[in-house]
Amino acid sequence: MKTRIGVISPADSMQRIEYVAQEFKNIEFVPFIYEELSEITNILTVHRYEVDQWFFSGVLNYTYATENQLITEEEASFPPLHGSSFFGILLEAQLTEQTVFQQVGIDTISDEEISKILSYYNLEKLTYYNHPFEGYDKIQNLVEFHKDLYEQGKTEVVITSIKDVFFQLKKMDIPVYRVTPSYLSIRMVIQFLEERAQSKRYRNSQTAIIGCRVQFNMDTLDDLYYSFKTKYQELDLRRSLLQVTEKTNGSLMQLGDGLFFIFTTRGEVSEDAYEDLLELIEEVKIQNNIEASISIGFGETVSQAEQNVRFGFRNMTKQEQATILLVDEDQSITLKNKQTKDLSYQTVETGADWRKKIKDASISPGVVSKIIAYAKQYQRDQFTSQDISRWLQSTERNGRRILTEMEKTNVVEQCGEAQSGERGRPRKVYRFTPL
Repeated sequence: MKTRIGVISPADSMQRIEYVAQEFKNIEFVPFIYEELSEITNILTVHRYEVDQWFFSGVLNYTYATENQLITEEEASFPPLHGSSFFGILLEAQLTEQTVFQQVGIDTISDEEISKILSYYNLEKLTYYNHPFEGYDKIQNLVEFHKDLYEQGKTEVVITSIKDVFFQLKKMDIPVYRVTPSYLSIRMVIQFLEERAQSKRYRNSQTAIIGCRVQFNMDTLDDLYYSFKTKYQELDLRRSLLQVTEKTNGSLMQLGDGLFFIFTTRGEVSEDAYEDLLELIEEVKIQNNIEASISIGFGETVSQAEQNVRFGFRNMTKQEQATILLVDEDQSITLKNKQTKDLSYQTVETGADWRKKIKDASISPGVVSKIIAYAKQYQRDQFTSQDISRWLQSTERNGRRILTEMEKTNVVEQCGEAQSGERGRPRKVYRFTPL
């Protein structure tokens, strides 16, 4: 199956990209040519999901698409401008004008890239004025930048990568040349997009198991097995799960009283499916006063995915709001709910530094990783045992114990004290030590 890559570019850049694309026989390129940036909105609105990845001709149209949330960074890329591209067009300008330029105006290329190239080739005598790229809506700033420098006699020629800047300076009779990505840069990005598309396709074909476990509120064991009310509640739950199964093209199986598995693939578990599952948790609690827990396990095999589902159930803690727990193939955990951003943390940590710090502690790497994730989410550089107990849904006494163990292993250090306003000793304030 061929990889499909959509190419968004002005007409002149499209010719260069298509020239390089001829080398890739296993990739189908779908060209989309535009005149105005605003046309990209319609292109991506209509065709966004018709290809595996998107190739943008430059930083301008790529930034327009990402900043307007037309596409994500995981779906697209663009060829960066390297020093070789700059010197190639500078040589072309000197041959065309039959003179050696020593004062040049540049934009889009980073200052670091230019300075490295100049020092590497001993070209420090070349004077340049650079204006790094600021955004698709700051084009006029580039025009004024180059115009002012040329009129002040500080530059002899302008090298720009932006088509609109090129044409505007051309109308002002300012010597200007347009730099484009090099052959090698275009080729490398195409290879990168192909590899990412193949990786995403493989990842989406992984097995996914949606596990749903409910606990019925019964007074006796006999009520649990023989109550018709329980059977009706199970039927209602099964009906809701069947709707999710249909949307994810999966297969529903009941493994016991109150335990259901939906077998599907990772690519079918979309954001819509997550929203449906969160609503299911809320509905069964409101309508039937039943606590439902949902753990989703991913894996290369059905066995691995099922192990991860059960691993998720074991790591599940009581949450104030409906939450889904996702377990990836490396047993990293992600918590999803409607109110806050996704929280991800590792349950397995490797490396000499971690082994040295954690080996003598009576806490797991997963707990440490979870605390780090919560601290990042809430942008907390400093925290107390009260914060730990709230993040981990545990008692403050347990929070103090965890911080004590982390302090013993030099994962955290005390950096102050906080007055609680009540009788007793003040709370200790901690922060992470550099790993």
